[in-house]
Amino acid sequence: MPRYRITIKSNDREAMLDLVRVHKISVYDHGSKQSPSGEYSVDATADTAEIRELRGAGYHVDRHEDVDKVGRARQREVGKGDRYRDRDGDPGDDDPGDDDRRDGED
Repeated sequence: MPRYRITIKSNDREAMLDLVRVHKISVYDHGSKQSPSGEYSVDATADTAEIRELRGAGYHVDRHEDVDKVGRARQREVGKGDRYRDRDGDPGDDDPGDDDRRDGED
């Protein structure tokens, strides 16, 4: 089941605290923001069933991207192999942090 990044909003501070205490929602940064109008909002990750449950409990939920789909796309962008190997043209240098200087030399 896909998981989504969501924004949850409510005017009730206790309801926002219940996101973790009661609904067991994985919120980001463990804190909510309050708008000038008094509305609280928090970013979180939830699946479709959790989103449905939150909406049923009276929360306003904005659904954003599928985090699993985005994660898989980002993993495809990552290079394969050891990007540090042979970076200085010396195939015998297996320690990328070693720049062949003696101790104390800069």
